[in-house]
Amino acid sequence: MNLHHHRVAWPAVHRVFATLAFVVVALVAQAARAVELETLVVDVAAQSGFATYRAPQLVVDFFGGNGVGLPFNGLPVGGLPGVERTTIAPAGPLVDAGSASGGDVASFGPWSASGSSMANAAYGRVGASGTGSMMNFGDAGTVVGFEAASLFTDRWTLTDALHSGQPGSVVLHFRVDGALAASGASAAAVYANYRVDSGPVFTLMSASIQGGGTTFYGGLGNGAAGYVVTPTSISGSGVFDTVALDLTFGNPFDVTFGVFAYAVPRLGAADSSFGSTALLTGIDVFDEAGRRIDDFAIVSRSGTPYGAHGVGVAAVPEPSSTALLGAGLAGLVAAWRRRRRT
Repeated sequence: MNLHHHRVAWPAVHRVFATLAFVVVALVAQAARAVELETLVVDVAAQSGFATYRAPQLVVDFFGGNGVGLPFNGLPVGGLPGVERTTIAPAGPLVDAGSASGGDVASFGPWSASGSSMANAAYGRVGASGTGSMMNFGDAGTVVGFEAASLFTDRWTLTDALHSGQPGSVVLHFRVDGALAASGASAAAVYANYRVDSGPVFTLMSASIQGGGTTFYGGLGNGAAGYVVTPTSISGSGVFDTVALDLTFGNPFDVTFGVFAYAVPRLGAADSSFGSTALLTGIDVFDEAGRRIDDFAIVSRSGTPYGAHGVGVAAVPEPSSTALLGAGLAGLVAAWRRRRRT
């Protein structure tokens, strides 16, 4: 009798079992915390008797309080016609939209305005837009604006068998595309911001137009090169990078990313069209010494697949591959039946 001794590659086996253990631990740890998608739409065209104004709390907390100023007692509680609506859900895609139109008499005479907003959120992709126009000027009591925001928060655990428990970093790449335009004394802007856990909020990119002046912040990466800036418009598409975000391999952390777009028309039109915009297109992972790690895995609380190419979906076999697989299975079944008969 011949005995064949096969040599077992124990380091490889240990690595496989270690990786599986990290994934199981990560899944258990993530079960204790929820993830969410969030959208906000605001649309108003009315004359207000309130002297003090505020931005919606989401805008204050994550985007710096810019955009449409609303009476402190809010919409529609403040007696103004319009929409101010926040929606939160654990799964998506989450889509919301609103619109408003109105007119009144201000210090400078009669005015009228109309517009709309839209927000959509999914894990790894968000978009927001606002657009509107206004005839004549308003005064301090005129509240006209159309804005939207969308965010996703997901809990990630990065795993790599060789670096479990060690510090590292990750850089995220988002493709942002859209357009701003404003005429007269109107204003339009977009902000794409991000945060890890409850840390500081960073701006990935931002752009604004007001009164014929434009500003554009391209942050890191080469995304700014894909945009064209004129005195009345900003448009284009580009990939922007986050700063290097610290992490510990095997420990969960929360990633929040959002886009906020607003249009405030005054004696003209304003448009901020970033409704199909910010998509996570790449993830770079590094060890403590700054060396790139290619063989990593991300376990997400939402169940969304993430990898080196950003957010994606499970691969679907090609028809030819599926046919070969089916033929192979059929052959195995036939062989098994023949063996039973013998």
